[in-house]
Amino acid sequence: MSQTKFLPSKLALITLLSACGIVAVSMGLRQTFGLFSDFFVKDLQCTVTQFGLAIGIQMLMWGMFAPIFGAMADKIGGNKVTIVAFIYFIPDLTQVFFFKLTLDY
Repeated sequence: MSQTKFLPSKLALITLLSACGIVAVSMGLRQTFGLFSDFFVKDLQCTVTQFGLAIGIQMLMWGMFAPIFGAMADKIGGNKVTIVAFIYFIPDLTQVFFFKLTLDY
C-alpha cells in the first residue's frame, strides 16, 4: 500500500481553506437571516412581511445571477469571478450595517 498525502502541497491546502471560507461566508449569511429576523424587525421597525420580502428578493437575485457567474467562471476562471462577486457583494453587506428604515405611514 502506497502512502500518498491527502493534500500534495501548501497551495492545495490554501485553496481548500479559501473555498471553505467562501462557502462559510456566503451560505452562513443566507441561512442565518431567519434567526435574526426578530432583531431586524424590532431594530429597523419593519414588519415581518417587509423583512421576508427583502430576503425573498435577495434569494431571487442570488438564484438569477448564480448561473451567470457560473458561466463566467467556466470561461474566465473561478478565481477571477470570485473576486468580481466579492466586489459586488461588499457594498451590499455594508448597506446592511448603515441602512436605517424610516416608514412614515
